[in-house]
Amino acid sequence: MEWDTLRFEKEGPIGFLILDRPASLNAVNGQLILDFEEACNAIRADTETRVIILKGEGRAFCSGMDLQAAANRPATAEAMNATWIPWQRALNIFTHLDQLTIASVQGPCLGAGMELILACDFRVAATNAFFAVPQVLYGSPPDAEPIYRLPQLIGLAKAKELVILGERFDAMQADRLGLLSRLIELDQLGVETQKLAERCLKVGRKAAASAKHLLTRTWDLDTETLTREIVNARVASVSTGEFSESMQVYREQRKPRV
Repeated sequence: MEWDTLRFEKEGPIGFLILDRPASLNAVNGQLILDFEEACNAIRADTETRVIILKGEGRAFCSGMDLQAAANRPATAEAMNATWIPWQRALNIFTHLDQLTIASVQGPCLGAGMELILACDFRVAATNAFFAVPQVLYGSPPDAEPIYRLPQLIGLAKAKELVILGERFDAMQADRLGLLSRLIELDQLGVETQKLAERCLKVGRKAAASAKHLLTRTWDLDTETLTREIVNARVASVSTGEFSESMQVYREQRKPRV
């Protein structure tokens, strides 16, 4: 599948969602927002794909908002909402996909790029990657929810520093902060991202989706609701037969899939 600003390719159960505006370092404009929402809806309906690798075409992951496009929009709340409400809607769909998602990052990952990788389950970055949340520098708070989940990953104090001050930080710093699942040399980025995707294929599909959604929602649920949701998730996972299969492996003393 292909859109004006991105494309979706498949290799068996692994899908590649590729931002495809290399001339602008994959900056997010109005068309990319519309295309991204369409792509997310298509992926949500794709029951064959189990893992999504999100990456950028060319030498960048995503340089953030397309400032040229933004500068030509009226500086009104209505104009901003018309652009960014669809972006938030698309990010919500992407965040809550049943598929496991991996961001494969090289070069700049700024602003909207940070929103994208924080919506992913795992983040693999090359050593040449660098990051920033610069929206406050331009006089507006970040537009989308993933940025506000930063405290869950790195703590409130550091999240305030990154979001409010907007300073750039490199891949080594991102790794030390706990933002990354893997830090890789650039020439190994594709190989190591593929290895992580293949590792994701070895876990129980329904169990992984349930765990992913519960982990995302843990901060918002009271203890009673969380316990009930865990029970429901366990029942749904067991119904797939994956747990019974794993126990059969154990009884036969065979090596598990992982």
